[in-house]
Amino acid sequence: MMAQSPRPLVRGPADAPTSVVMQALDALETGARPLVVDESSGQLAAALHARGAEPQVWRRYASRGDTAAAWPQVADCTAAFVRLGKDRRALAMALDAAASVVAPGGAIVLFGANAEGVKSAAKALEDVAESIVTVDTRRHSRVLAGRRRADIPGLRASLDAWREVHEITLNGRARPWISYPGVFAAGELDAGTAMLLEHLPALASGAAVLDMACGNGIIGAAVHERFVDAAVDLVDSDAVAIAAARENVTGTTIICGDGLAAAPRARYDAILSNPPIHEGVEESLAFLQRLIADAPARLKTDGILQIVIQSRIRALPWFEAAFKEAAVVAQDRRFQIIRGIAGNVARAKATDLKFTSTRR
Repeated sequence: MMAQSPRPLVRGPADAPTSVVMQALDALETGARPLVVDESSGQLAAALHARGAEPQVWRRYASRGDTAAAWPQVADCTAAFVRLGKDRRALAMALDAAASVVAPGGAIVLFGANAEGVKSAAKALEDVAESIVTVDTRRHSRVLAGRRRADIPGLRASLDAWREVHEITLNGRARPWISYPGVFAAGELDAGTAMLLEHLPALASGAAVLDMACGNGIIGAAVHERFVDAAVDLVDSDAVAIAAARENVTGTTIICGDGLAAAPRARYDAILSNPPIHEGVEESLAFLQRLIADAPARLKTDGILQIVIQSRIRALPWFEAAFKEAAVVAQDRRFQIIRGIAGNVARAKATDLKFTSTRR
């Protein structure tokens, strides 16, 4: 008899929807090889493993050293558990990805919070599954399950099938731009990033520059073109965004990883970012907090961290605590550009900093 694989790593507590689906496992036919999609705590995979299954995990987003992939790297799964996200087209892509590796008749389970729109998401599940039932509705969450259809017209069973070609104008030139569902700003140059690019710092010849949370690569591409001898690196936790960036930006180093720890150089002359401020549907400033606190240790003396962020978020005091110099270099009603200049020692830890936010 073949030994069971090691227990999946648990990274934190389960959120409410994950707890509810774990409690509902007795009512679900998971089979021997279920796929778990974008459940970040690891608790669901561990629970399936404890029941004798060999859970396969697909993480689109890198976290705490985990490896992420733009598409499932497994096959022949007996069921799939898909955690609902905030982007409906990304959900449709995730469901197609799950259906592409689950045999007909296998369970496809969708779970999420009511506040995330899980009730209306049942329609997306109908595209790949039939005989859909509501399995559980506790803790303001919902678990939906159906059986993978034998025939799915229009199934897009590869990442390339979801590839989107847009046109953007960057550095005064129109060009094709690749994106995928769920990638920030899709195929547009969003207003915040445009403002950041209008106020780029002066960079010396040969400067090392990091585009942090690069998305599909707009900042990195603009810097690489304007400063042709700069060494430009791009990092993002979203493997799908990285797939787009690798098509959009050449001559740079592009890495899928979680935060500054994934950046390939020890220190940079400049770190540029339009940082994410949401986790799912909830606003979260945790990434921004960590970036501001950790950046000085990854910058050369007099190196620059420059970000664009909504004007209602009063982040300047954080920069003042972490950097030897800090200033708002541009601001309008919607966005602000904040620049910090590093000294030769880090000045603050993330836990020392407190944000305030005002809504208009």
